[in-house]
Amino acid sequence: MRISLVLSTKNRVQEVRDFLESLTVQTHKDFELILVDQNSDNRLEDMINLYRDKFSLLHIKYSELGLSRARNQGLKKVQGEVFGFPDDDCVYPPHFLAQISDFFEGDSDWGGLIINVFDLEEDQEAMLFSPEPPGIVDYEKGWMVGMTAALFFRRQFAEKVQFDENIGPGTPWGGAEDVDYLYACLDAGAKTYFDPNIIIRHPTPYKIYSIPQSIRREYNHGRGAGFVMGKYNFPLAKVIDLIMIPLVFFFPAIFRGQGRAALCFPGISLGRLQGYLGHRRERPKVSV
Repeated sequence: MRISLVLSTKNRVQEVRDFLESLTVQTHKDFELILVDQNSDNRLEDMINLYRDKFSLLHIKYSELGLSRARNQGLKKVQGEVFGFPDDDCVYPPHFLAQISDFFEGDSDWGGLIINVFDLEEDQEAMLFSPEPPGIVDYEKGWMVGMTAALFFRRQFAEKVQFDENIGPGTPWGGAEDVDYLYACLDAGAKTYFDPNIIIRHPTPYKIYSIPQSIRREYNHGRGAGFVMGKYNFPLAKVIDLIMIPLVFFFPAIFRGQGRAALCFPGISLGRLQGYLGHRRERPKVSV
């Protein structure tokens, strides 16, 4: 089974090299990497030429702003039976693609798979989410586990579903394009399963960003999340709950020694409120 990997990158070099190196040791060899390069210079050129000799690699230069726009460019080139969206700072364990192939070859009823995202070094969730049990993914579960790097779908959904280019990094609604894309695939008929025992490695954001960077990053993601709440016409009670939850967990996080994360929670709530109100002003609703 051929697997297509659509990777969009900007400003990173060593992290991209680490990911490409992790591809060279995959036990499953039937894959292609579609690398959408949003850098204004040629910083990745030498590296790409080196790895072209090791596996199938398509390099696309794309200068327009926006992560969702870049991923859509990559989606147009997907040739594999299954596709996914690695982040440019994640790493695949050696048997990862074999596990993806085994899942989709083992049961043709599943249109999508969501896997788990662990810290680069520790066996804990990289995003510090509470562990979720395995099972079929609906909108409730998808809100918790729908990270782009964790999503894999059959090729038919590459042809049916694109990223909303109004959402995600590089737009005023700077996150939650992953949940939005997952919801769109579910709407298109992708019966999707979450398996927490299949993992990739990814830096825990609170370990690599400064406190001001983390606050800004989570605020922007909150704006995107609020926009998605409005787009999918979440019930008002659910909207209020999702806006208030970060504030509720502020003091418990402090007491658990997660002060850096706790400082981001007010910004998440503010961002979600602004995103929700922003969508109500700007766009018609989509029925869930």
